[in-house]
Amino acid sequence: MRSNFALYFVLLLLTGLAACVPPEKKVPANQLVNLDLADKDVQHLYNLRDQGRTDSLVSYLSHKAATMRYLAAMAFASVRDSNAIEPLVPLLKDTVEEVRIAAAFALGQIGSLRAEQPLLDAFRRDDSLSQHQRFNAIVLEAVGKCGSLERLKQIASVITYYPSDTLLLEGQCRAIYRFGLRKITDPSATARMVGYVFNEDIPASARLMAANYLARAPGVVPDSAQAVQLAAAFVRSGDPDIRMALARALGKSKTGPAFAILSKVIKTEQDWRVKCDLINALEGFEPDTVRALVSPFFQDVNPHVAHTAANFFVKNGRREDGDYYWRIARDNPELDWATKIALYRASYKWMSGRTEPEKKEYLNYRLRDFFVKSNNPYERAAVLSALTEFAWQFRWIYDKGMQDTSLVVKTAAAEALVQICTRDDFYYIFGEKGRSVRRELFVYLMEIVKSGDSGMIAATADGFCAPTLNYKSSVDTSDLNTLNRALQKLQIPRDYEAALALKKAIGCLSNDQQAAAPPKIPYNHPIDWKQVNKLNQTMRVEIQTPKGKISLQLYPVWAPGSVANFLNLAESGFYNGKRFHRVVPNFVVQGGCPRGDGYGALDYSIRTEIGLAWYDDEGYLGMASAGPDTEGTQFFITHSPTPHLDGRYTIFGKVTQGMDVVHKLQVGDKITKVVVQ
Repeated sequence: MRSNFALYFVLLLLTGLAACVPPEKKVPANQLVNLDLADKDVQHLYNLRDQGRTDSLVSYLSHKAATMRYLAAMAFASVRDSNAIEPLVPLLKDTVEEVRIAAAFALGQIGSLRAEQPLLDAFRRDDSLSQHQRFNAIVLEAVGKCGSLERLKQIASVITYYPSDTLLLEGQCRAIYRFGLRKITDPSATARMVGYVFNEDIPASARLMAANYLARAPGVVPDSAQAVQLAAAFVRSGDPDIRMALARALGKSKTGPAFAILSKVIKTEQDWRVKCDLINALEGFEPDTVRALVSPFFQDVNPHVAHTAANFFVKNGRREDGDYYWRIARDNPELDWATKIALYRASYKWMSGRTEPEKKEYLNYRLRDFFVKSNNPYERAAVLSALTEFAWQFRWIYDKGMQDTSLVVKTAAAEALVQICTRDDFYYIFGEKGRSVRRELFVYLMEIVKSGDSGMIAATADGFCAPTLNYKSSVDTSDLNTLNRALQKLQIPRDYEAALALKKAIGCLSNDQQAAAPPKIPYNHPIDWKQVNKLNQTMRVEIQTPKGKISLQLYPVWAPGSVANFLNLAESGFYNGKRFHRVVPNFVVQGGCPRGDGYGALDYSIRTEIGLAWYDDEGYLGMASAGPDTEGTQFFITHSPTPHLDGRYTIFGKVTQGMDVVHKLQVGDKITKVVVQ
């Protein structure tokens, strides 16, 4: 873990501050923050957060016990109710620093400009002994989540921090990064981040955030001179986490110096995650050279790299290379199915059906043959997605998808039809048949909705809103009635994602925004405190797969509801045999879906739980969701730092052993079981 924040707070809150206080200055017990999860009062505050009871939580902000004030303040990092801003502000001056930190963190999470000035006023400028750096760092990041452009300029202008001021530098960089994610940027901030990345005296945790700002902030494009500095930083850095972010930043630059370093280091980079980002960073550069650089990675020993290279040309191929990609797949039978299908898809997309109809038909035959012969539903699903590149295959996609016994394939067929519906060139492709195909696709979409299958409904609903097809101009009352009947049959919270998508479709077709409002989930599935308190330091939690074992440390202090839920599911055997249905190279592996397609859930939901933990390293265990407070059974593990997920997705644990196994996992790999003992 790069940041010391999370580890510090876990240890602090579990043990209290007594050990840090000299005997002659013993602090009263009610002024210590001590989170004993077996304590009924502590549980009560977590329960209030879980239930979203703002009024009750506000009343605890003035409690005489620091633990209660702390928990009430931290609750608003998850609840994010702007009505709590004014009651939280006095806690920025609390006598207990942990309470001040909780208040600042929560105000940042709420994200209102109203919190900007109180946060700035609370910053401890008199901290000559560096006793309040943790608090000041949290304040800086919080301002980045809620502040104005003027505050960004002010924070970026600070040059008084020494390299030894790790927390302050990290806080400054986090602040500028949070501004950037909110599309609030300034040349002075970009220059500061470039300077920090270039300066190896700056702590790695701060340089990581600076590099991620350059990689992810919309509208931030390093110029030629800055690209030279970033290139030097890339070459010098021994940290793959920083290199991967720098690769993305250089890819945004599109300058000569950027291409010079990318084209050089891609040949020698050893970390597979950095390779993936280097490949993607080459988008938009000179096509002939890029093809020569990326093509060798089709046969990389790491399948993540091979998949990334093949999919690069699905997105960035050229018409003149249409006959090239599929031949690589044909001539290299050892390639795995995902790489082969991506290469066929690239040719299928870029080869002209008008000038090379026979070759196009051959590719069509090959992809269909993959589908028919495959026993792997994820392979069949990938084929259906690939066939969308020749949109005339919509009938075959529908027929085969609906006939398939696998929910994974059925949902993939629905997604494929939506891909066709939403093509900007729809009428160019179908020509004079466009209007009849439009009607035919509408019938298919309606039939899927009538099926009542929640996963297919969730995948299909966006097709009704396809701008080019403008279905709302021709929909009638009976169609809307059919959609509403289907909506009424869905069960909340299990079918939340389908209901959300279907309400959006109804709102779009009826031109009624109120109809598109997200469905409300009644409170359900309270925290199982008996399960939480069974967890101890000697308990082993392990995900077992055919590729190896993954050992986990769980974080009940930050996410007791998520931890209890995971343990209950594990002990019941729910995860046994489930698949990792989603794998994004150098991002996440995701599993735990009861359907296997990413749209599944059980008949309950749990809430989003945000604590003082950050996605600043590989191996974090997070809860997947369809929006705030919609979590259930699905979880993910990160391949690398993903700070753009901070404050939005529950962190409830971390991999302690077995990251090599996580890095081996591919789509369709099985969870043998999750062991808790």
